[in-house]
Amino acid sequence: MKKTVSSVFCILVLSTASFLFAVEPDTEIRSLVASLDSCKGCVFIRNGSEHKLDEAKAHLLRKYDSAKSQIKTTEDFIRGIASKSSITGTPYKIRMADGKEIESEKWLFEKLNELRNPNASKQTPKKSK
Repeated sequence: MKKTVSSVFCILVLSTASFLFAVEPDTEIRSLVASLDSCKGCVFIRNGSEHKLDEAKAHLLRKYDSAKSQIKTTEDFIRGIASKSSITGTPYKIRMADGKEIESEKWLFEKLNELRNPNASKQTPKKSK
């Protein structure tokens, strides 16, 4: 009996802790979209048309706001909304200042990783002896 009560107590504590410390997806998604500003000289490509980053951000936020009730995580947002046209299925791309193109899904997942681990990109690898 004591073992069962202890197990139930542990489950409740862990569930409550994960709920309290979970990042609110809305805040993270809006920060992720805002991170497009860091892509200096970039162009957003949607269905073969080039768009300024301000236009791209507005488009992504409109799509998010209309589908918000179906989005549970930032990953859902990236895969379901921010990576391709909901009409044609064509992947969105970002053309970098150097002319290279990357699919928005890859770029956004890289940015999400940076947002979640801000010190990871600032750390320099240790040199081996």
